[in-house]
Amino acid sequence: MKLLITGEPGCGKTTLIRRAIERLAPGVLARGFWTEEVLREGRRWGFRGVTLDGAAFDLAERGDDTPHRVGPYAVSLDGLEQVGLDAIRPRPDTGLVVLDEVGKMECLSQTFREAVDELLDADVPLLGTVAFHGVGFVKRVRHDPRVTLLRLRRESRAALLGDVLRRLAAEGLVPAQRGRRRKP
Repeated sequence: MKLLITGEPGCGKTTLIRRAIERLAPGVLARGFWTEEVLREGRRWGFRGVTLDGAAFDLAERGDDTPHRVGPYAVSLDGLEQVGLDAIRPRPDTGLVVLDEVGKMECLSQTFREAVDELLDADVPLLGTVAFHGVGFVKRVRHDPRVTLLRLRRESRAALLGDVLRRLAAEGLVPAQRGRRRKP
């Protein structure tokens, strides 16, 4: 299973991924990372990656001090390549790889693109996000026949989370039971 969520920026892709991960039973070993905004004085200043085991790495910030740029952001590939890529490399006991996201910034790294190709070839289930807009590698991933692509819209967030959880359960990645008591 290679399940990727796409949608307009700000529609809640990362939130959906995080909620799905939170719902997995404790016995499911998930590896990977998600990205989050870095705010400064209430304004988006950049982005960082956070691995599922809590390590963080800088991905981009407003500025001009790098040859890698996307819009107003100077992209730093060092953290992605040193911390993020290790987090998405499956190990023998990995039940799920989480990848948020396949987007313009991340795709500036050839090593990242190669790692994504390896994940698409691997037997391990993948849950991730891919940019709604984009050409080149981003577009190729969105249209890859191995990928099940689900579009997230603000009005369909709850329903899509349920769909994702059902698909994970079908792969044996069982959601944790929450507050349900069995009848005697």
